[in-house]
Amino acid sequence: MVYKFLVSILTSCYLFGNMNWTNYGWELFDYISEARTASLGNATVAYDFNYPSSALSNPYFPIFSTRKISLTHQSRFAGLINSELVSFQIKNKERLINLNFILEGVSNIPDTRSALIDWGYDGQYGTNDSGESNGMIDEGERLDPNKITFFSQRRFGLYGTSNFYLRKIPFGIGFKILSSSLGDHNAIGVGLDFGFYKSIKNSNMGFVIKNIPASGMLWSNGTIEGTSPSFEVGYHQSVNILKDKSLSLNPMSSIIFSTSERHLNSLIYNGKLSIDILLGLETIYKEKLMLRLGQNSLYQLAGGVGVNWENLIIDYAFLPSSINGIFANHHLISISIYLDWLIARIKEDKK
Repeated sequence: MVYKFLVSILTSCYLFGNMNWTNYGWELFDYISEARTASLGNATVAYDFNYPSSALSNPYFPIFSTRKISLTHQSRFAGLINSELVSFQIKNKERLINLNFILEGVSNIPDTRSALIDWGYDGQYGTNDSGESNGMIDEGERLDPNKITFFSQRRFGLYGTSNFYLRKIPFGIGFKILSSSLGDHNAIGVGLDFGFYKSIKNSNMGFVIKNIPASGMLWSNGTIEGTSPSFEVGYHQSVNILKDKSLSLNPMSSIIFSTSERHLNSLIYNGKLSIDILLGLETIYKEKLMLRLGQNSLYQLAGGVGVNWENLIIDYAFLPSSINGIFANHHLISISIYLDWLIARIKEDKK
């Protein structure tokens, strides 16, 4: 009922409101993931590793029921931005529903809009030189530290997915809600993703259409921001190195075609259209130890490890700094726990 109301509101806004098309806003659901995906360069659109959080890569996933709950902490830009991801799966009658809750916070953002001592090039008030009161920091001007205030940004995202059939063809639908607050401004938005998956022996193909027909944000001041669709196609293959399957490789890749996520590192871009390639490689030893390497859409090399203790899985991902080390490194830690084991342990402790 809630999502129908939000869809109706946003549809009305598209028709009658002040609509602006933006490149960013919904990237929260792209760069925030659990550590396994991040360490593989986010090239997992065709790789279902049976985590509830894998639905963030492709709403068709996970294919099978998984009794896991995943918790992920991500620290970006030397701890300036921190995010939390909680993923789990529920069963409504015969339908499996994957839920992902995302929380991101940025604190102590300086507001210098009222702190400029706008006295011009000569640094003296009342001389009416060319730089005085022009609203720009000119040579000889400075900020008054006593007038600098601070604000914060908070974003909350909910991503729910499930599988459906259209003329006996299975596909996944991802419904996402995004709530954002920036200082005194607030916004809420909804979006839709569609995912497809095809497996042939040890080879897998994945297809995802994001923000279809468009995802939108409605701000408290009446501004509407829309994000246009993107399309991603991926390939994954599982290769057994040893006959007893104790050592296996999982190479994967995907290509993103986007009209809203163009950046200077894009492989190909022309106007608003961009094409990016993602790569990943995972080595699994006896289903216990996992080593990973990837290249994301920013063409950064990512890496990570995973350890499986049957009922507890810990994954770690490392993303190196961009732009010559200015923004420091990124770290992700994910913990996945089997709910049956967790519930059994809780019951034992209560006895």
